Amino acid sequence: MHGLQLRFWLSDHGCFTKCSIPDSLCGLDGLVHGGIIALLLDELAQWTMIGRLGRMGLTREISVRYLKPVLTNTEIIVEAQIISQDDKEVVLRSTIHTIDHVLLAEGESKWLLASLSTIAKISNVDESTLKEFLAKYTKKVEG
Repeated sequence: MHGLQLRFWLSDHGCFTKCSIPDSLCGLDGLVHGGIIALLLDELAQWTMIGRLGRMGLTREISVRYLKPVLTNTEIIVEAQIISQDDKEVVLRSTIHTIDHVLLAEGESKWLLASLSTIAKISNVDESTLKEFLAKYTKKVEG
């Protein structure tokens, strides 16, 4: 089995996950690679849109602030919430905290709310597969 095996839950203002990043994804020994940190912030933004809006988006831009080291093999909380949205764009704030609520990293991302047909063309995935994905995982995030 590959990937981080993340599970997502809705929070009062967005979506979150708890996870521990293995040593295989470290930069320096014991520290999570910065690219993995950016991936986590981006991933939670997408799942927040799925859970809160029932829609997928395309990342237009993301900025990341690395505030403190994220240690491997240590439980962290990754959360995102919608800051603003209109018919075409969503802006989200994502954070990574220790279980003691120490802020380790934060990001802000802008997303294009594209149609499923556009996302299907870009990703080379059948539109019906994307519809099934949204229906399946929107329920899981909400549950």
